[in-house]
Amino acid sequence: MDDLTDIHQIAAVLGNYATGLDARDWQLWRSVFVDQVTFDLSTWNGVTPRPLDADRVVASQARIFAEFTATQHFFTNHRITVEGDRARALMHMRAEHWLADPGIEGTNRYTMFGYYDDRLVRTDAGWKIEEMQLNVTRTEGNRWVMEEAQRRAKAKRVQQRTPS
Repeated sequence: MDDLTDIHQIAAVLGNYATGLDARDWQLWRSVFVDQVTFDLSTWNGVTPRPLDADRVVASQARIFAEFTATQHFFTNHRITVEGDRARALMHMRAEHWLADPGIEGTNRYTMFGYYDDRLVRTDAGWKIEEMQLNVTRTEGNRWVMEEAQRRAKAKRVQQRTPS
């Protein structure tokens, strides 16, 4: 019965990951991570994974996601295994991102398909993600949407730092 309880709790953490992003509920999204979390997006962005401060990651994503008109993250086919205070969660994913007024011909939507391979650890506050690995197997739409959201977020941050 303990494994079923753990699996249910881990599935809730994974659901909070998606809900936090799409609802722009950054407190909820932060609640799913340990303080130093490894984000591996290398199949999508080629960046070598490394441990990062979760608060900084959340603040950065909040700025970027503020630029999207909407996002929708789907997780399905959860395969969760628990070994003591550690767990692994594999799940298929589809992540939709929309950006208003792209200013270019074509779509203002970008979709990623693939799967997550996450590692979780049991903490005093419950299960938390300590390593999130996104494996992108296919994309549709215009990758410019992601790049433009990051560019806009960076421009606003620079503008806020610049004295008038």
